[in-house]
Amino acid sequence: MPLILTAEELRTVDAATVTEEGISSLQLMERAAGACATAIDAQLREQFLFRRPDLVILCGRGNNGGDGWVLVRLLIERGYTVEVIDFDLGSPSTDNAINRKQAEQLSVFVRTLVKGAALPEISSDALVIDAVFGTGLNRPVTGAWAHVFAKINQLPNQVWSVDIPSGVFTDQPTDSIALKSDHCFSLGYPKLAEFAPENAPFFGEIHRVDFPLAPAEALVLQERELLTPQRVAGWICKRSRFGHKGTYGHALLLAGSYGSMGAAVLSARAALRAGVGKLTCQLPACGYHVMQATVPEAMCVVDAADQHISTVAKLQQYTTLGIGPGIGQSTETAAALFAVLSGVDYPIVLDADALNLLSNNPDWWPVLPKRSVLTPHPKEFDRLFGKHPHAFARWETQRKKSMELGCTILLKGGYSTISDPTGKLTFNPTGNPGMGTAGMGDVLTGILTGLIAQGYSPEVAARLGCYLHGLAGDLAAAAGSEESLIAGDVVEYLGKAFTHLKASLG
Repeated sequence: MPLILTAEELRTVDAATVTEEGISSLQLMERAAGACATAIDAQLREQFLFRRPDLVILCGRGNNGGDGWVLVRLLIERGYTVEVIDFDLGSPSTDNAINRKQAEQLSVFVRTLVKGAALPEISSDALVIDAVFGTGLNRPVTGAWAHVFAKINQLPNQVWSVDIPSGVFTDQPTDSIALKSDHCFSLGYPKLAEFAPENAPFFGEIHRVDFPLAPAEALVLQERELLTPQRVAGWICKRSRFGHKGTYGHALLLAGSYGSMGAAVLSARAALRAGVGKLTCQLPACGYHVMQATVPEAMCVVDAADQHISTVAKLQQYTTLGIGPGIGQSTETAAALFAVLSGVDYPIVLDADALNLLSNNPDWWPVLPKRSVLTPHPKEFDRLFGKHPHAFARWETQRKKSMELGCTILLKGGYSTISDPTGKLTFNPTGNPGMGTAGMGDVLTGILTGLIAQGYSPEVAARLGCYLHGLAGDLAAAAGSEESLIAGDVVEYLGKAFTHLKASLG
């Protein structure tokens, strides 16, 4: 799987590539910018069809600007009309100066923007390509340059960024101004900043631009990876012709309360669609007929209480259990949760009100079963572990808490992240904005519970389940729309998600 790198790690990989392949940094720049030119040309042809827009390329004085000068040359050679706004940010890097000289041999029109001067006029029909700062940014954009960036952000023109939008830090929060890109062409390895929700206004659509680089695995200290379909598909266990319901595990789901039985139904259906052999649902008495009528494949244990869960069933007969969807936070339910935590010796899945009850009772952490899976959204995460100012801080806490507690934490979001007891942090690329609706977390809990019950390790189940959950949502949205997507659609498309994923292996 591709690793997600910091600015320093990206520089280390570049240096290793130069050394291992015996090439110059100038040749590496040509390689990277050449791949970027091909990607930009393809996107321009797709978006503008029968016309070629004029291009205005903003070039800084560092290596991102050097990439920009290579683009000037290569895009002119492809037939585009190109002009350059040269940002006078000091002395150019060696490779930048060489590539500028080569581009200027094509008689390109260059306007130099000095500090404090007004942004030159840009035709409203032109497309702006940003190659000002890149991943080498080491301080916020302020003063006169911030004023220029503000003017660019006010233009009606589309802005496409090379590698990373100028002004965005690669691996820390961006608290100052940055260019707002419609498309970002990320060169080589993904950057940590691409996955922070706070950076969404800057990135637009991200395009991965691959080109040969040294492997990063031996060069990074902290492993962060992006899930790919081929890797995830390889985790799916092949079913035996002689398998039966006992082969694929027996899961217990503790879910539902008066007014929230839908959460239990969604979670139960998801567990079954994820492939569990047998499913038992422990429900408040008010939910018995609801579950029997809507999920006939599930067995039911009726709680002594009518409107909430108050006790726990015999826990040792199950392979795993999921607890939380729709259970509420009554005193009796809290006592039942503690009985679960202290009464099992296998990994379990905790979501929703189970997490809220745990946050209200921090002295329960020592009895959390090892290798359990917690599935908070950001607000639940902060209730569990304290407030965080941004995603970067939350990711670091996520890693540390997984190692400290010996558990897997699945932090839900636009790019859900999974941390495990080794400290590895994994980012999930599937899913879409249509999944921001009630019940999606209940479905995820059911999927994870169903997978762990079948024998998948909690760490693999969290990654596989998260990917499948998002992929099912993507397939459902493609068949309908993001606006009409509901949690039940994700359950219905789980089978297609499995099929789609397995097909990626060829």
